[in-house]
Amino acid sequence: MISISPEHLDFGTITVGYSKTLSVTITNKSNCNLYIELKMMQTQAAGKDTSSEAANVQKILNNCFKFDNHKGIVNAKSKKKVNITFKPNLRFEFDTSLVCVASEKMTKEMATSVKLQTAQGLIKKPVTGNVEKAQIKIHCKGDYPLLRFTDVRNDQVSIANLWERFQLTKMNKELLLPLSQSEQAFNDSDQASGSNADLISNLSHFSWDFGKLPIKNGSKPRKITLSLKNVGGVQADWNFKMPNDSEI
Repeated sequence: MISISPEHLDFGTITVGYSKTLSVTITNKSNCNLYIELKMMQTQAAGKDTSSEAANVQKILNNCFKFDNHKGIVNAKSKKKVNITFKPNLRFEFDTSLVCVASEKMTKEMATSVKLQTAQGLIKKPVTGNVEKAQIKIHCKGDYPLLRFTDVRNDQVSIANLWERFQLTKMNKELLLPLSQSEQAFNDSDQASGSNADLISNLSHFSWDFGKLPIKNGSKPRKITLSLKNVGGVQADWNFKMPNDSEI
């Protein structure tokens, strides 16, 4: 009576905060109009999730998936296209299904009559026609870049000494955390109303100690080589924003 195509929808891996939209087609093969409602649901895994965990997963799915039209009428022997947007707000990977619940739609007059008779106690509230479900599997993953410092080198100073001087353990712990509101505001500084100095003041600060260098006889600058690795599941775009001379 009701079907969804394609049989499998693959959003791939989407960076947290970004989105991707795909579409499905709902086909009504019956001879009557059907009322449909679309829902994203976690694929059942027997014995793995408690009721509270399942409720939390469902809340995440509701927040991360949006339909341009998740309910409505599909006329007899016709099709309806629905766009689905996946926009993860956190890192996750669930076994997910798109479920379509279809039922025979009563006419407006019949629905009004039934509602009136139910209110008067003349009849019990009936089930609205036959109910049928169709579902397809959804592959989706929300992830974000995870940068960490893996090495620091200089031809005269030991790695352990440099690691301590550049506070790399502390920085790596900070890099593993989700972006704070202040960091998000700084990334969107082109659209922010506050001054750049105010945005910077709200960020975490780390000291990089290059050590002392003699200025006599034109001493060569001390070159420090830092190695960064993206241990996350998506591509990372990054850059150093160097301070002005007046800010040093």
